[in-house]
Amino acid sequence: MPDKNLQLMDVNEARDLLWLAAILYGAALATGFALASRVGKTLSKWLPFLLIVVGFIAQTQGLGIRGKEVGGCPLGNGLELIQFILWSVVFGYLIIRVLFRLNLLGSFAAGFASIGGALSLLIKSLDEVYWEKEDYIGLFSNHWIELHASVAIFSYGLFGLLAVVSVMYLIQQNALRTKHRGALAPFLPSIHQLETAGARLLLVGSVFLTGSIVVGSLDWIRSPESVSLAKVGLTVALWLAYCALWYLHFRQKLYGKKFAKACIALFVVAILSLGVIRGAEDESTKPDTENVR
Repeated sequence: MPDKNLQLMDVNEARDLLWLAAILYGAALATGFALASRVGKTLSKWLPFLLIVVGFIAQTQGLGIRGKEVGGCPLGNGLELIQFILWSVVFGYLIIRVLFRLNLLGSFAAGFASIGGALSLLIKSLDEVYWEKEDYIGLFSNHWIELHASVAIFSYGLFGLLAVVSVMYLIQQNALRTKHRGALAPFLPSIHQLETAGARLLLVGSVFLTGSIVVGSLDWIRSPESVSLAKVGLTVALWLAYCALWYLHFRQKLYGKKFAKACIALFVVAILSLGVIRGAEDESTKPDTENVR
C-alpha cells in the first residue's frame, strides 16, 4: 500500500509521487490490454499513452525531489537504483515510440514499471535513509562520477526495455510456431519489427554503457583506490557481454529466439550485478571510515 492514502498524497513527498507513478503505469497496462482485447471499446486509444506520460511526469518529479534531498542524482540505495532504471525504461519507450509504432510496447513497459516500482516501494529495506547520517557529505565525489553512474544506469534502463521487447518477440514467435494466436499475439508488432527494434536498442544501450565506462575510467586512472576492483571487473564484463551480443547479432550468428532469450538473461545478470557491486563498495569503504574516525 502507498505510504499515505491517496486523498492525503503529498506532491512534495518523493515516495508518494513514485507510488502515484506506479499506479498510473498499472492503469496504463490495464487500459492497454482492455483496448487490445476489445473489452474497452468506449475507451480512447490515447488513454494508455496519456496515463504513461502522466506517470512518467510523476516519477520524474519524485526522483527530482529525492535528488534534492540527497544532493545529486538519486542512486544511493536499492529503491533509487530500481526507480531510475524503470524511469529509463519508460523514457526509452517514449523515444522509441517516435521511431516505431510498436503495438502494446507501452503496455508491456508500463506493466514492467508498475510492478517493479510497487515492489521497490513495498520493500522498506531498499530505501535506506543514508542522506540523514551524520557523516554524509554527498553521494558522489565529483560531477564526473555522477555522470558516469547516471549514464550507466540509464543504459541499464535501455537494456530493460530491450528485455521487454524480447518478451514480446517470444510471445509472437511462439504464436507463429504453434499457430495459436491467443489473446495478445494478433495485436503485437511483427517479428521483423520487434527484432529490428531490439537490435537498435541493444546498439544504443551499448553506446551509452561505453560512454559511461570511458567517463568512469578517467576518474579511475586518476585515483584507482577510490573504486573497488569488483565494480570495475563486473562493469567491464557486462560491457563486453553486451558488445559480444551485438556483434553476434550483427554478424547474423545469433538471432531470433536465441537472441531474445540472451537479451532477457543478460538483463537479469545486469540487475543482479548491481547488488554485488553495491555490496563490494560497502565492504571496500569500511576500513576508510574506521580510519577517519
